[in-house]
Amino acid sequence: MQGRLEAIKNVRVIEPKGAFYHLVDISPIGIKSVNFCEKLLSKQKVSAVPGLAFGSDFTVRFSYATGLDVINAGMDRFEEFCSQH
Repeated sequence: MQGRLEAIKNVRVIEPKGAFYHLVDISPIGIKSVNFCEKLLSKQKVSAVPGLAFGSDFTVRFSYATGLDVINAGMDRFEEFCSQH
């Protein structure tokens, strides 16, 4: 997931230190985290946790506690969503 996120334009990924999730900086897109997550889920069927819950309203959190096929499909849809903003 780290490599996929690093390749997506308009976002920056923060490398995890022993966690099972990635924190993604969405500030270049200019949409606050709750709105971003609602649109991402509605348009691309990708679930993320708004960073507002962790004190940063321009980040989102993705878990990678699932299979590679699910991760790859989700990253494809996330990349498409980000390319439209």
